[in-house]
Amino acid sequence: MKVYRIAGVVFGVDNKYAHTENICRDYLYEGDEKPVFTVKIPDELIRETQSQVPGCSLGYAEGLEVFRKLCEYVLDKEEGIIFHCSAVAVDGKAYLFTAPSGTGKSTHTRFWRELLKEKAVMVNDDKPIIKYENGEFYVYGTPWTGKHKLGSNVRVKIKAICKLERGDKNEIEKVGVPEMLATIFNQTIRPTDAEVMDKLIRLIDKLLNTVKIYKLKCLPNIEAAKLSYEVLSKGE
Repeated sequence: MKVYRIAGVVFGVDNKYAHTENICRDYLYEGDEKPVFTVKIPDELIRETQSQVPGCSLGYAEGLEVFRKLCEYVLDKEEGIIFHCSAVAVDGKAYLFTAPSGTGKSTHTRFWRELLKEKAVMVNDDKPIIKYENGEFYVYGTPWTGKHKLGSNVRVKIKAICKLERGDKNEIEKVGVPEMLATIFNQTIRPTDAEVMDKLIRLIDKLLNTVKIYKLKCLPNIEAAKLSYEVLSKGE
């Protein structure tokens, strides 16, 4: 069994396939803290997950279920959620871009990296975890980084969340909680337990009332990155 520390959670994984060990090697934990839980994914659940994801290997399916167990624990015990987004950090502040798959999240943060060079650090390009800690929201990198495999084992305070939409020109505006609530709700794992679902809704509401939230209609170009960085970094 391997022990990992991901999003501040120390837990054990008794995996059958090498995939999980390969992607989680930067998160191995060798300290004295005891695992808060241990997970071993049943073969039948691995096969079921594989059947639901096109082109998915058994190892990849096992890794997805390990991630799901971690997300369930974080939501139930630690005021945290998985958030499907591309998260980039600049000068110790994190900026999260969310949208349906294929809209251009990864392209937009790539332009941030081209614009800002070494100042821009990818936290996670697909599945970071957000946690509420000591009155602030932080984003954590995880080993589940998406097809581009971009991410870091870091924890960064969130400054802004931005919803991306394709547009005929680049324009950005602040938005209200109701508009962003459904967006974030649709980009996380939704529990079936009513009590845990209530925790999720309250946590998302707290998030949107704590950090600044925006909508960016944009073209896939570096000018869109210049606009969003200027506005989000200043909090305008």
